[in-house]
Amino acid sequence: MRRATIILTLLITGCLLALGLTTTQAADHDLTNNTKPNFWVLSDPHFIAPSLHDQQAAFKQITQTAAGKDLTDQPVALHALVQTALKKRPTAVIITGDVTFNGELASAKSLARRLRPLQKAGIHLLIIPGNHDINDGWARKFSGKQQSPTPQISPSAWRQIFADGYQNACAVDNDSLSYAVNLNKRYRLLLLDDNTYPAHTSTDAPNTGGKLKQSTLLWLEGQLHSAKAAGQQTLVFTHHNLYAHSMMKQGWVLDNAATLRHILNRYHVPVLFSGHIHAQDIMAAPKQKHATIEIVSGSFSMTPASYGVVTLTPHQLHYQTRQLKLTPYLTAKQRQQPSLVHYQRHLKKLFQQMNDNMVAQHINANHRLTKQQANVEINFLINANWRFETGNDFMTAQQLAKLKQTSGYKLAAHDSQLSGPLGTLNGDHNLPDHHLTLRY
Repeated sequence: MRRATIILTLLITGCLLALGLTTTQAADHDLTNNTKPNFWVLSDPHFIAPSLHDQQAAFKQITQTAAGKDLTDQPVALHALVQTALKKRPTAVIITGDVTFNGELASAKSLARRLRPLQKAGIHLLIIPGNHDINDGWARKFSGKQQSPTPQISPSAWRQIFADGYQNACAVDNDSLSYAVNLNKRYRLLLLDDNTYPAHTSTDAPNTGGKLKQSTLLWLEGQLHSAKAAGQQTLVFTHHNLYAHSMMKQGWVLDNAATLRHILNRYHVPVLFSGHIHAQDIMAAPKQKHATIEIVSGSFSMTPASYGVVTLTPHQLHYQTRQLKLTPYLTAKQRQQPSLVHYQRHLKKLFQQMNDNMVAQHINANHRLTKQQANVEINFLINANWRFETGNDFMTAQQLAKLKQTSGYKLAAHDSQLSGPLGTLNGDHNLPDHHLTLRY
């Protein structure tokens, strides 16, 4: 009898594992009773605490290689975001990873402190890590001409610093930093940690790619099963991408994205939100109807510093991007700084400077062009890349045909290394990238 009981117990435990139900149970309440809640979603702020730099040589060098990110004025931008949210009162603000520049513990603590007014006002903070956040060997402090290692964020520190999501979770994955939250009676939010990072402090560069652990996939299925039984619609959040949004796939799309897509489609998950590629893009599965749609948020630290507003009703989701406005929240002293007064222009300039260097190097290495031809091609590629990353690359067939007649396109089209990316940068015929309305 005792042997039979043990076998039965093992069978039951195995079934629970298969459904991903062996999880830490937490709060059993909803974030809101509102039947028409809304939340904001953004990604990749790459915030570095002001205490970690002094604006001197070492830090200036980093800003010049920061791929268009604003590392200097982020405290002001975050203040504007917080003040805007306090006025609009979303139920939650969700950040899908890479919240710090390179996993500095001081940056995470500083960011959490700046976002604290939201929590005090009853606006929840639901945050998951990105590939730059946990045990990142690139975590640095910059002083004078020197840079030196600074304490990194451990998984346990992450849970403590960004505790709001975990404290209000209906379930927490024991094997990752993933968790589930009941937004209201109708919606469950599944926030997944899909990053691969060392278990302890590291000296290595962060791993660009991502992959959901097998145990986390089981946990996810358990949550989807549980939500379905409760009559809830699920929305999923990751850092890495579900689909390939450009010609670059390795390191950007989840290594086991196909498995995740299969699971999400089986449970009819309408939308997955992600980040990572620093581009605003909305994409439906190619050649597959009724599959999960992915909304990728551009980097909050780059042009145009946007965030998404998601409004829900029991049977509808509406998504719309908004650009951050700094001016209403600037002090008198800050209004004397052109980079803050004209923040959008400043961000675009940072982006163009980054692209100027990269594109010029590429052309010099691969072309024999006159100076005039090089300038034409460089300007074309910079504008094309800007359209892609800001979500302004959706074109009609007529618009694309007109673009292909320009001198810049014709010059770039003769470059064998650019023929593939050109189609990506200028041929988004999937979905508009700044708004989406779904009914289910």
